[in-house]
Amino acid sequence: MNGFLLAAGLGTRLRPLTDKTAKPALEVAGLPMLAYSLNLFYQVHAATPHTIDKLVVNTHHAPQTITTILDRVEHPWQLHISHEPQLLDTGGGVKKCESLLRDAPTLLANADIVCDVDVAKLLRFHAARGADLTLVVVPHPRAHEIAPITIGEDDRIVDINRTFEIHNTGSHLYAGIAVFEPALFDHLKNEPSSIVYTGYTGLVAAGKRVCAYIHRDHWYDCGTPESYAAVNRAVATNAWHWQKFLVPEIERLRG
Repeated sequence: MNGFLLAAGLGTRLRPLTDKTAKPALEVAGLPMLAYSLNLFYQVHAATPHTIDKLVVNTHHAPQTITTILDRVEHPWQLHISHEPQLLDTGGGVKKCESLLRDAPTLLANADIVCDVDVAKLLRFHAARGADLTLVVVPHPRAHEIAPITIGEDDRIVDINRTFEIHNTGSHLYAGIAVFEPALFDHLKNEPSSIVYTGYTGLVAAGKRVCAYIHRDHWYDCGTPESYAAVNRAVATNAWHWQKFLVPEIERLRG
């Protein structure tokens, strides 16, 4: 497998904390925010028969604050930093690295979330359904107001945020984690663009098998000052759980 960690966002809503620091480099309960997503890639080696051959991390704002963290841990993969002088958004950023990633399925994760997805179960789910794309989704009481994922029969995703039908709704949100096959690249653009509204919806429109893996345990978004403060409290309060979930390589980043 390959991996992609999306770490190029500006983090404008968290200014001034992000004035000189990339958002994923901010700490959450003693660890860099990106460590919690980076842990998912280490789990591929620790808990599955798969390995990550290449891991791409994209950067834009304050890239040295990301690379300094990555330099502190041992990598069981080929690490590639894809720096974007012009921000390409999620779709353009992944498309830029097509030549590196097109040879195998890719596990993708946003670097600004904190979650405890079971990667072994996720990869088994993806393989068992013969999916071209599997999105990790989480239940959310306001999903229909934000960006609902509409799930049909056999775990198939039939719509994302009412792209195809204005009346579609759902009770889940995209969690910022996905497994995709190389066919996704056929729908991405070589320009600043969203992976959701080019690649993901492109696969749905093409009739490809796009599936929803429902994650019901811990998941936090760190997008606003309020949510960032809340996730720090939640993770610190439940420290024993995260210490059990995080691999030793990640724990070495603490402090």
